[in-house]
Amino acid sequence: MAAGAIHDSKERCDAPKCMRETRVAVQDEILSWITDGHHDANPKRILWVTGPAGTGKTAILGTIAERCKADGRLAATFFFSSFSGSVARRSKTHLVSTLAYQLLEQERLDEVGQARAHICQAIRRSPAILQKRLQTQLDELIILPFRHGAPAGATPMSQHRTVAIIIDGLDECDCVEDDFRTNNSGRRRTKEDEQIEILSAILHAVNDPSFPFIVIIASRPELAIREFFNTSIARSATRELFLDHKYDPSADIRLFYDSKFSSIRRRFNLPPNWPSIEDVLQLVANASGQFIYAATVMRFVEGPPAGTQNVAPAVPGLRTPHQRLVRILELRAQVRTPEVHPLKALDILYDTVVRTCSEPSLSMKWLGAIQRYGKIGGFANSHSMPARLVRLWLEQSPGEEVCALGPLSSLIYIPSDPNCDELYSFHHKSFVDFFEDESRCADLYVSGIQ
Repeated sequence: MAAGAIHDSKERCDAPKCMRETRVAVQDEILSWITDGHHDANPKRILWVTGPAGTGKTAILGTIAERCKADGRLAATFFFSSFSGSVARRSKTHLVSTLAYQLLEQERLDEVGQARAHICQAIRRSPAILQKRLQTQLDELIILPFRHGAPAGATPMSQHRTVAIIIDGLDECDCVEDDFRTNNSGRRRTKEDEQIEILSAILHAVNDPSFPFIVIIASRPELAIREFFNTSIARSATRELFLDHKYDPSADIRLFYDSKFSSIRRRFNLPPNWPSIEDVLQLVANASGQFIYAATVMRFVEGPPAGTQNVAPAVPGLRTPHQRLVRILELRAQVRTPEVHPLKALDILYDTVVRTCSEPSLSMKWLGAIQRYGKIGGFANSHSMPARLVRLWLEQSPGEEVCALGPLSSLIYIPSDPNCDELYSFHHKSFVDFFEDESRCADLYVSGIQ
């Protein structure tokens, strides 16, 4: 099973969560659906939380998972991640087994008789069950155990206490192990095929009366996923929650800025009136509801984490938080109407940060290599390429990595120990989307590694 995909795993110890007093409205709506949304005449058993890149879906779902766990309403979680070092978090292969494992740990399974025993029996009876299609896995490891394990006349769990399964980042599920496999039509399977198989299996499960859980799914509104939820059978079982301006993200982003600037003032002994209210409001406006914009701005303004050894010398004019803030505020003249291009402000921010490097083209080559070559060769079926191997392979002279990546600590995690097996990791998928799209990064785009 994919241990790192569980909401409170060690791998997710630094995963984003909602700050106190932020995202209150959307959290309340989700929790209200969990507790009270199934008493309607036609209850929906799937909640699709969706919205553009950077709107905070993962932070919201992570916080909801913690709150549901505290209330005894959490059955299992799975957080997909395209940046994970483990294939298990980037593909469908360990989804059902990870959910089943968490169900085995639930004490409340005793409420439905021998469900735990039936799950274990299913695995002993058919050790190859995890090589079956997802619908078969769900049937054998979850649906049938609850159907046959409940004592005669027992009240289904779903009728007296709603318990949720949470699946985040479905759009980051890729076709990893099956890259070279074709389907019955001779066409190679795509990540969209994998995502639709997951959705179809979940829809099959929630339509079975023996399945005692509701399911929350978070993803970007990618075309294949959106088309699936637009089918009549999916619409009848699904409620959509779109993260737009009705949840007042700007107010929450303002609270986020205030908290982060307060921390920077204490760390650098800055005056209490720094930054000005006008500057903060400008940053809120530039974010256009994108929390990833705000998070990237604050990482840039704060600078590399304290104690970081593996950073480039400070760029002239960008040595202090104030200088870095001024650089960000200078972008406002370039940010026009975000409604025309919702990611315009974010693209300008990413472009500006990359250009703080002494050789932006070299930095882009390193970024492309980290993204591409962590998923090929012998590493595709185990782990991504450790940072030390990337350095050995790419560095043409000692210290090149510091030159190429040092100024990018607001966008990518850079392991400090040159001999460790830690991985580079991007703070958000939207940055990868930026540097892989020539139309967005323009003259910074690098088509291949030289």
